Amino acid sequence: MGKNIMEELVKSSLQEYLAFLEKVKDTDNVDMRWPVQIMVANIINEVLFGFRYKYDDCGILMQYVEDLNKMFERWAKSKMIFLGMGFPILTKLPWFKWHTYDKYRVEANVLNQYIVDCVEKASKDYNTEDEPTCFVHAYRQRMGKSNEFLDEGNLYATCADFFMAGQETTATTLRWTMLILANEHEAQEKLRAEVLSVVGSERLPSMSDQINMPYARAFVHEMQRYANILTRNVFHVTVRDTEVGGHFIPKGAIVNGDIHSVLAHDPHFKNPTEFRPERYLSEDGKTLKKELVDRTIPFSIGKRVCAGEGLARAELFLGLLTTVQCFRLTPSPGKPLNMEPKARSIKIPHEQTIRLERV
Repeated sequence: MGKNIMEELVKSSLQEYLAFLEKVKDTDNVDMRWPVQIMVANIINEVLFGFRYKYDDCGILMQYVEDLNKMFERWAKSKMIFLGMGFPILTKLPWFKWHTYDKYRVEANVLNQYIVDCVEKASKDYNTEDEPTCFVHAYRQRMGKSNEFLDEGNLYATCADFFMAGQETTATTLRWTMLILANEHEAQEKLRAEVLSVVGSERLPSMSDQINMPYARAFVHEMQRYANILTRNVFHVTVRDTEVGGHFIPKGAIVNGDIHSVLAHDPHFKNPTEFRPERYLSEDGKTLKKELVDRTIPFSIGKRVCAGEGLARAELFLGLLTTVQCFRLTPSPGKPLNMEPKARSIKIPHEQTIRLERV
């Protein structure tokens, strides 16, 4: 799929998201978790499987997300999981192997049934004569040609990887975004002023608007730095002997980038606990500081950078701008916001409500 098609998918999902928010009755106490979660899930769902959920009929998705979050929480609390990742040789011990990989593989397989069901649903609509309308169709079309790696098992595994990585991380970042907007009144008003000045109120924002919206771009960088949802990236292995900063690293060593330290403790980000989009702007307020943008690495860096970075950036930019274009977000009356994260492998915000006011 090209960038324009992806952007149209995001916009279409955002229109349904706005329509749902317009119908909310108790606007003083809006839990943005599920609207955001469904909006993001519908985008990746349509890309992978060719269908979306209705906001009033998505119990299967909600249960899957709940179970997925609980699994992440249990994994994050298991020191043996991370010990096994760092020292794979330990998994040859039967007792250790059961308490790290085997037990959690059983749990993951139960969750993967959701993916299996979605793949089967998409496969029912597949016709070899038609142009593919989703990833599953395109994959099955290629399966008809000679490729030993394109089999059923890899189809399910690839869909599971894309769905979990492309849904939970973006949805969690946007959940933080809603809380940040409600908690940072001046920044929200400044962002809205730029949106209304450049985009107006008659159409939805587009990715092409970015070039004329320096504060919005700075806001997105800062919200990703501030939310800092992934403390570490997936583990990697060195393919040859190398040296970094004077330290010898042998071939086959387990390597893991500490994203949290870069975003939260890099001295270039002064007063890192403060939410301040202006830190990314030059004195003229029109250009971004390249040295800070380059140090903002929520998608990691290098050849193994997040494969879904382009889609995620579109979801974050358009999701943020569309929300502030239409609504003013403030804390629910008498309910101060808790901006501390839950202690999980993905830094998830606490469940809480905010107030929505139509602009």
